[in-house]
Amino acid sequence: SYNKLYIEFNIIVQSNELGLFRIGTERLLRLELMKQLKDEGYNSKEIPEFLNVNGIKPLRTNNPYTPKLVWVTLKKYQKRLDRIGNNQITQISKKLCVSNHAS
Repeated sequence: SYNKLYIEFNIIVQSNELGLFRIGTERLLRLELMKQLKDEGYNSKEIPEFLNVNGIKPLRTNNPYTPKLVWVTLKKYQKRLDRIGNNQITQISKKLCVSNHAS
């Protein structure tokens, strides 16, 4: 007979990412462009002007972008970015186990 030693881990992770769905490529590029313009110092009036002049329209309508729509879109995108990577390990437990095996 012999003894088998092993360590058993139990890890609990808290995450908000499970409710996130993948954004389509075109939509993600549009969001990243708006965020990049904001990061470069464009304000909420200049961003829709840039998008409209370049023929970029909202995905669901054929209407031009407005400052309010850009502001709301960027706010929601930032919340999404904040949720991604906001994982926390809330509990770790481990125990040493011994099992006896007969040969």
